[in-house]
Order: sequence, then C-alpha cells, then structure tokens
Amino acid sequence: MEIIAYDKAQLNNTAVALGKFEGIHKGHMLLISKIIELANEKLISSSGEMSNKKNIKSVVFTINMPDENVINLDSERYNIFNNCGIDYVCECPFDERISRLSPDEFIKKILVERLGVSYVVVGEDFRFGYKREGDIDTLKKYATEYNYEVIVFKKLRIDDKIISSSFIRELLEIGDVQAVDRYMGRPYSITGEVVYGKQLGRTIGFPTVNIIPDKRKKLPLAGAYETRVYIEKNDFGYSAITNVGSNPTVNENADSQNHSGVFVETHILDYSGNLYGKDIKLDFVRFLRSEIKFANIDELKKQLEVDKERVNNQI
Repeated sequence: MEIIAYDKAQLNNTAVALGKFEGIHKGHMLLISKIIELANEKLISSSGEMSNKKNIKSVVFTINMPDENVINLDSERYNIFNNCGIDYVCECPFDERISRLSPDEFIKKILVERLGVSYVVVGEDFRFGYKREGDIDTLKKYATEYNYEVIVFKKLRIDDKIISSSFIRELLEIGDVQAVDRYMGRPYSITGEVVYGKQLGRTIGFPTVNIIPDKRKKLPLAGAYETRVYIEKNDFGYSAITNVGSNPTVNENADSQNHSGVFVETHILDYSGNLYGKDIKLDFVRFLRSEIKFANIDELKKQLEVDKERVNNQI
C-alpha cells in the first residue's frame, strides 16, 4: 500500500472510495470491500484464461478534518487499509484550498486529473466541494462526460441503528465498547508505550503497566474495563483489567503530551515481565464499572479482586 498526497497523485484507472474514514466502521467497510472487488475483478480472455485486464487500482480518498478525539489515528487507519489490501491511500487535509474548490472542480481536478477515476464509490449522504454543494447527483451528472461509474451505498443499519462515526463516539462516551466492537467490526483499541508510574499496584499484588495515549485519541468513559493486551504486535492477547481515568498512580507522568490528565493503567492477568519502554495495544472487551475513588488501599485491593474474578470467570 502506498500513501500519497492528493495534490501529488498521478494515477490512472482507479476505483475510488470517498469519505472521511476517521472512525472506520462496518459502513465504511462496504465501500472498501467494493473497491477491492473492482480491483480484483477478473476477465475471461478469448483463450478461456482468467486475467485482470482492467488493471484497476483501489484508492481510499480520505478527507481529513482538523479534529481531536479521533476514533482512529492515522497509523491505525493505515494498518486497517493495508490489511484490507488497498493499493493507495490518498490523503486530503480539509484546508482553505480544498474547501474553496467547487464540486465540478473537485471532480475534474482531483478525481479525473489526479486519480484517473473509473469508479467512484460513496455513501448516499456524501457531500463535497465549496459549502458542501456537491452530492451523489453531482457525481452522476459528470459521469458520462468523464467516463466513470458512480456506485452508491445506503447508510448501513444494524440493530435498527444507523452506523456512523458520531454514533460510535456516543457509544464510547457511555462506555459501551461491546456495541462499538459490533458496529466497527473490531474491538476499540488504544496503543502506547509503557511508562513508569508510582508502582503502587505491585505492593498490593496487582502490578500495572501505564500508557499515556496520544492526546488526539478518543478515550472511552472513565472506568474499569476488561481488555486484551498485545505486546509489541504479538498475536497472543493477554486477559487484563484496565482503568481509564485520573488514577493517582500515574499522575507523576503528567506532561504536555498527557491526555488532559486522563491515564490508562492496566493489570495483565497471568503475566510477569518488564514491559517498560515497549509498545502495547489494548483491545477493550467490556465495561466493568465506573471509576471509583477509594477511601484506602485495602478497599482498592478488594475491588480489584472482584474485577479479577469477573474477568477470570466471565461473570
């Protein structure tokens, strides 16, 4: 997979999925699956052999808004796209230059001249161009002139819910990571380097690893979660209990990169080893309880024993 800037692209014969793709959910995956299908489409030659004569390349065109609290960081998006088998990711920051392009300029200068589009794959509510004046009807209007086909997907509904990035955010804000998994098609995850804390956990039999998430990353509701921990891209995931919040055991790490005073502290079950300086990934499995301010260390230990029993016995 190759990552390119939209104003540097010089492609030809492409199937392009258009969107923000900031929080990649199952609705987005319909578009991605379609452009991969088009790129892999085989033709039968006169001799009866199968070949990819169309030579179409799959392109995800991402319109990047200047937001924080993102669901997927760039590195996470690239990993997902790469694992899907995408040929190109075309990055387009939503700046003044792109915001002033009229819809027909967007089609001509970017889709046609830069991307050499043969297929445009979009959701039914996709808007583009100056003041969001362009829509799927605009794309269809120029399809014959520029010789491309427009493929439109309706908004995906699951459990009678319209799946969107804003809906995913709402679920994270109430801690419903199980629903996030169901609608995104993968567990919600956070990645970071293990840093030193106050090492209080080890004194009560619950050693923890602490990470400071990227400050742009959307965090779920403060509280305790069952998680799975992956160490430096190891395929084996360890069961764990993770607390998201302002736990004082990691307060000494507060600095300019801290996520507004919110930290992520994890006790990995059935694991012993020094992880300081290593990267770990946390997959959120389920919400266990709200964040609690304990009166003393003994009460904290008792609650952690309850949390551990719930995870071990899946109760």
